[in-house]
Amino acid sequence: MKLEKGIKRFFKNGYKMAAGHKTKKPMKLGDLVEKIIRTITFGYGKTIAKSVAKLFGYEDCGCDKRQEKLNKYIITKDGIKKL
Repeated sequence: MKLEKGIKRFFKNGYKMAAGHKTKKPMKLGDLVEKIIRTITFGYGKTIAKSVAKLFGYEDCGCDKRQEKLNKYIITKDGIKKL
């Protein structure tokens, strides 16, 4: 619920610059997914993912690769667009 309000506020207000001007900065999809995971897991998302990956025999959880791939897409008012 709080995350939805934050996203709506982001699109409505944009980021405030130091001079007081408002600009609407498009959010990257990978960063949004990372914020959602961090919120749901109370900041322990990567720690949990790495523990589960090691439990199944993997060296890495793949969080960083996923975020890089998803950051090729941006979220705008018109929808999701590829960079």
